[in-house]
Amino acid sequence: MESAIITLNHEQFAAAYRLGFSRTVRFIQSGGVQHELAEEIAQAAWSRGWECRAQLKNPSAVCIWVNSIAKNLLRVDFRRRRSIEELTDECATINASTDSTALAEMLAYCNDEDRLLLVRHYMEGWSSNELAPGLGISPVSVRVRLLRIKNSLRESLNINIAQFPQAA
Repeated sequence: MESAIITLNHEQFAAAYRLGFSRTVRFIQSGGVQHELAEEIAQAAWSRGWECRAQLKNPSAVCIWVNSIAKNLLRVDFRRRRSIEELTDECATINASTDSTALAEMLAYCNDEDRLLLVRHYMEGWSSNELAPGLGISPVSVRVRLLRIKNSLRESLNINIAQFPQAA
């Protein structure tokens, strides 16, 4: 027996938008995003939701679905901004801290490929699903590779790396 797909009509989506837009803005701001950018991303998420509303499996969860779109748009925006960020005088200044020094020391023991994988996963917040296509391996293989890199660092540095920080 096939399940019927129910697409939200214009009025239903408009009602969800009126109820959920401010919630989406607050959801984005809860991650430390400035209000103006949060509104911009929320608007883009609701627009994308409207365009893709046929993909919505549960019309009663439209706000949750749009928030997941907003979260993905925020990740894309973060990556885009980091990749085009221009060098300034301030970025030449390094703030010495124990954490950044220890991290730099650990990353120095890694080859370029492993270093990039660690940085993308733990510092930039890429998931194994997002990393896998670029590496030509499965998401499970990405997770295994991350585990092996951590174990190798543990042995090389003779330290107890109980747990790397969780991805952002």
